[in-house]
Amino acid sequence: MNTKKRIDGDYYIQTINPDDRVYIDTDTVEVDGNLVVNGNLTYINTEQLNVKDPFIMVNSSNTATYSANSGVLTHKTASTYAGIRYSADDNQWQISINTGTNGDTGSWDAIATAAGATPPGGSNTAVQYNNDGSFGGESEFTWDQDSDTLAVTGTVNAVGNVSIDGPIQLADQSSVPAAVATTTVLYANVAGSGGTGVYFVDGAITDELVSKSKAIVYGIIF
Repeated sequence: MNTKKRIDGDYYIQTINPDDRVYIDTDTVEVDGNLVVNGNLTYINTEQLNVKDPFIMVNSSNTATYSANSGVLTHKTASTYAGIRYSADDNQWQISINTGTNGDTGSWDAIATAAGATPPGGSNTAVQYNNDGSFGGESEFTWDQDSDTLAVTGTVNAVGNVSIDGPIQLADQSSVPAAVATTTVLYANVAGSGGTGVYFVDGAITDELVSKSKAIVYGIIF
């Protein structure tokens, strides 16, 4: 049988003794409206906690003893804790594997430099790659975000088709590149009799690619 109470004004349930408790024995307690709990501790003894909000606000009063450092702690054992916190003093997120119940003891490391974290390899703009299990980077392989330019110094080996949507710029070489076995090497230099300035090396043969206009002239002459 349903029972409904309508109250005009505040409704109090008050115990007399400090150790007295109020028990509600039911499968589900549903509150239509806001729930405000004033106290020092809130215990939630459930196997699963579902929170609809995408963000959980902690340290909302920002007046506690450790207001500059707030986060989440978890039990490792009965007396040891690990946690993640934001430090307003250091302006960074930090992690710890050996802190106390208040999150103010033990060692806290910045997430970017904590044990197990790997900083980027090389200097700024260096493209990252797997260097024996660590991040690698070097000045010969860079990306410039402002100019949308990928710069590679050295040899690029490509297996399969390479599709390029845009012009290819070949810088003039000061000398003829060395031949590579079973490979045709293209390079640029000052335009010669072929009129293109694009040359190739194939084994012992080195020559310039011929432009259309030069090919027409040579066809008439020869």
